Amino acid sequence: MKKRILIVWVITIFAIFVSAKTLTVWVTGVNNEILNVYKELTRESFTKKTGLDVEFTNLSWGDFENKFILAAASGDVPDVGGMGPLFAPELGVRGAVIDLKATFPDFDKVVKNLYPAVFRSLTYQDSIFGIHYDANFSMAGFQRDDLLADYGMKRLDTWDELRKVLPKLQAKGSNISLAWQLSTDLYEDANMFMWQHGGDDYTPDLKKSGYDQPETINGFVEYVEMYTKHRITRNIPQIQGFADGSLFFFVQQPGWYANIKMTRPQLTGKWSLVQVPGTMRDGKLDRKSSVAGNALSIFKLSKMKAEAWEFIKWITSTPIQVELAKRSMARVAGTMLLPADLEAITKINLPAEDLKVYQKVLQEGITSVYGLVAPRHRRRYIQFAAEEAILNGVDPVVAIKKYAVEHNQEIRKKESEYSRYIKKLLEEQKK
Repeated sequence: MKKRILIVWVITIFAIFVSAKTLTVWVTGVNNEILNVYKELTRESFTKKTGLDVEFTNLSWGDFENKFILAAASGDVPDVGGMGPLFAPELGVRGAVIDLKATFPDFDKVVKNLYPAVFRSLTYQDSIFGIHYDANFSMAGFQRDDLLADYGMKRLDTWDELRKVLPKLQAKGSNISLAWQLSTDLYEDANMFMWQHGGDDYTPDLKKSGYDQPETINGFVEYVEMYTKHRITRNIPQIQGFADGSLFFFVQQPGWYANIKMTRPQLTGKWSLVQVPGTMRDGKLDRKSSVAGNALSIFKLSKMKAEAWEFIKWITSTPIQVELAKRSMARVAGTMLLPADLEAITKINLPAEDLKVYQKVLQEGITSVYGLVAPRHRRRYIQFAAEEAILNGVDPVVAIKKYAVEHNQEIRKKESEYSRYIKKLLEEQKK
């Protein structure tokens, strides 16, 4: 009897030990085949090195925010959460995920090779709540070289150059398309023009809306006039249009690059990957566009914070970034996984000239700044202003100023709502 009890006790202790050595990681919007690559490489490298098993759960973009918020409220959290970068500081301000920079002394060493722009989205009040591990949502241009060559153009460095050649190509049935056209995600296109003019969603202190600032207004007006004055396409299947010539230029994420390569071999030699056109400002060409990727955060209630940090360090290291990208693109035809590591991006299987473009995109790009108004709400202001100006003929200056008022009202409301969280955050920083 005593022997049986001893065996049960040993088995129980062993089960607890094994359970304690399993790291839970929730990721968002990862293709199942790519997730299998993550699991495979984790077993081969991370688990072998550390002895830690990793259990992955894949969330959808449609409800990942609710899943993380409910997990934080219930206390049933993963150790590591993978999410869009702007959501990490929203959880951080609420006290659900930890300030990585303040917690881990080797933080600066870990992130030194990651492209820096995305930390604008991951930071609030000097606290950094996540680290990006890919660059899959970064914007570049796709141009039909053969169509431009008919008009003596090799490249379009500025929007002025593009607008100059645009009427000639439109007369021949070809046009351009911005990434999100008139969808609910058009904010990213509008932001590009705002940033290139020196504008932003907030004033630098994050206390007021940036939508009524002169630089932002200038960028928004230019964006609107691309549709109302220059008649660019509002709704077109981009790859199909690119293939049949009805588009000679469009802006999109890296996934479209792989898609064109795989599905449109007849275009080989007829197109190029380029940076988005820029705006001359203060004597310099500003080619800012959106650069972003998925980010990883560590939950405050995790009992394996040190192990979670080791996992983040592992997945963002140069060798693993290279291997993830190579395996993903080899395993799934038409897939593009752009590393967050600036050295790793030089080692993936892409033509040298295209790698240089993506390097420039990441180095010169920018990402949305985090402010207290939830991104999904703040972005609606740009969407509504754009729809009123483009579809209803409202003066774009009037439209964007109208929503600047609403944005300012929401900022004041959130400052009051989040005041206790922010006070606690600042107190923790002092410690």
